[in-house]
Amino acid sequence: MMFKKVLLRHGFRRNRRSDELQYITHWDNVGGVYVTLKPKMAIVEIKDRNVIHVFKSAKELDAFIKNLRESSIPFM
Repeated sequence: MMFKKVLLRHGFRRNRRSDELQYITHWDNVGGVYVTLKPKMAIVEIKDRNVIHVFKSAKELDAFIKNLRESSIPFM
């Protein structure tokens, strides 16, 4: 539940096309960001960059998203 609150606060929307509980957003500096929620973890995928991060803490996820959003330099 805490992961969902973090994602909604940062403008993520539910991906209803996915069979899993997944949230998505798009930022110009990063591209599409997909977050799949599992019991007690959130899996973040940035498909344009072939990056996957796994978070077990909502606080760590929040810090990662803030850093990603505020980054003016394109993420590589």
